Amino acid sequence: MNRPATAAAAGAGRRKPWQRRLAIGAGIFASLCILGVLAMVLTLAYEWGQPAADAEGRACCWEENATPEWTAGVLGLRVPETATDRRAGLHSNVQYDAVLLTFTVSTAEADRFLQPLLREGAQMARNRHPEEPGYTRSDGFTHLGLPEPETFTEGMRITSVCPHEAKTPESDALGLCANIHAHEFQPGTTRVYIWAGSDAPLQKPPT
Repeated sequence: MNRPATAAAAGAGRRKPWQRRLAIGAGIFASLCILGVLAMVLTLAYEWGQPAADAEGRACCWEENATPEWTAGVLGLRVPETATDRRAGLHSNVQYDAVLLTFTVSTAEADRFLQPLLREGAQMARNRHPEEPGYTRSDGFTHLGLPEPETFTEGMRITSVCPHEAKTPESDALGLCANIHAHEFQPGTTRVYIWAGSDAPLQKPPT
């Protein structure tokens, strides 16, 4: 008497092929939805954490007492006495140390300062491949409250110099190879940016 009921139950327990495929498809869809949600959560967590991480990275590894006078001494440069808005920094990390020096002078004074550092016949180039506005770097001038010079094109001249490349006392006194940007941000007025890196650790400024 129980055989028909048992057969019916067994038949109900067996799914047809299209039912099995539907169940498998539903399981895959649910798994993909879960993975999508997890990916979204991870992405949001990363983006939310980025500003704090970037701010921490920009604040890291800067020496507090790297004055413009001390930095000019490390670079072996004499900043023009007429220079204003002098700023400087020393950034140290496990790979290299970087010294930064910037100041504002008249364009004529900037030319008198830079010319003895250039190789004979060398001319400063234009910035033909600028970085996007807002570009920053962990060892850059953003730390000094200035836009990075690589973002400017109008009125910008760039060069790189190393000690003894020019036959001048200024070139012989230069202590490190340096990247130099000269930005005439208004007619007759130029801000000079000097960035120099050293693979060997530099002596830290006095406290």
